[in-house]
Amino acid sequence: MSRSRHLGKIRKRLEDVKSQWVRPARADFSDNESARLATDALLDGGSEAYWRVLSQEGEVDFLSSVEAQYIQAQAREPPCPPDTLGGAEAGPKGLDSSSLQSGTYFPVASEGSEPALLHSWASAEKPYLKEKSSATVYFQTDKHNNIRDLVRRCITRTSQVLVILMDVFTDVEIFCDILEAANKRGVFVCVLLDQGGVKLFQEMCDKVQISDSHLKNISIRSVEGEIYCAKSGRKFAGQIREKFIISDWRFVLSGSYSFTWLCGHVHRNILSKFTGQAVELFDEEFRHLYASSKPVMGLKSPRLVAPVPPGAAPANGRLSSSSGSASDRMSSNPFSGRSAGSHPVPESKQNKTKTKKQTTLWFLMAF
Repeated sequence: MSRSRHLGKIRKRLEDVKSQWVRPARADFSDNESARLATDALLDGGSEAYWRVLSQEGEVDFLSSVEAQYIQAQAREPPCPPDTLGGAEAGPKGLDSSSLQSGTYFPVASEGSEPALLHSWASAEKPYLKEKSSATVYFQTDKHNNIRDLVRRCITRTSQVLVILMDVFTDVEIFCDILEAANKRGVFVCVLLDQGGVKLFQEMCDKVQISDSHLKNISIRSVEGEIYCAKSGRKFAGQIREKFIISDWRFVLSGSYSFTWLCGHVHRNILSKFTGQAVELFDEEFRHLYASSKPVMGLKSPRLVAPVPPGAAPANGRLSSSSGSASDRMSSNPFSGRSAGSHPVPESKQNKTKTKKQTTLWFLMAF
């Protein structure tokens, strides 16, 4: 069959679904080699090489203009000349489908082996296992449960550990909630930001004059999405689009909501709250991403502070609202109207409180 009559996988299916005479075929989820060759060409040689391979492969233009621009803007050179991938003739010039043949679709370029989770919970308490499994969904149109207020209430009622995975973080009020939790209540906060959103986060810090000295107990790190690597060695990284918050390892808030003023006031979003066994999946995902993350330059990692022994007065003269089982229930439910009070801890419950504090310290040492 001549090259001019060759049809790419997507083009062939388009012709089939347009024709009323062709019977529906079984769903095909196999890799599209033509698409891989064209993406490699775009990454190595730009738009002209991309269109040339599409023509040779008989494939349609499957990338939007935004996607094509993203790939070219994020392209990174290989760390060394890819001698083993075709020698001096394997450069971006003269790319065609025959020179780019490969047995691997979307080869993943990892900087090393897949990172292991930071540590095992085998010997640690898992608070989420003690909660009943549930899922609750909130929409932006529900004026009685404003999504931004739910997120802020979650932060203000966290008593020990708060972990956040976010794409864009520019909401100053939410940032104040986090600073207060860390600096006033001694909550350990770990924020993972998409690498593409770090500049905006640093811009916010500069505007409100936040420096390293204000980031006690706060770790700010960046992480990328998956890595696409062409046969030539050039590559680009994807983005972090998943967003969630884990509060005291008891529940998760996850959805489309970003920490921006627009998301809080005009963009429509969805937010879900998960308790019970589902929290473990978010826990593992966060640890996996943390293992591949990097510190944000100019923002230091937190100073690890040992938890206050039961019965001793903390430095700020006030105990966290996590003491006692009643306040535990309040801190795990940010959707309650009452605020968690600071009630005295009965002697019979101090062992439980001590165990929880030790678990928190053990977690901090792992980071």
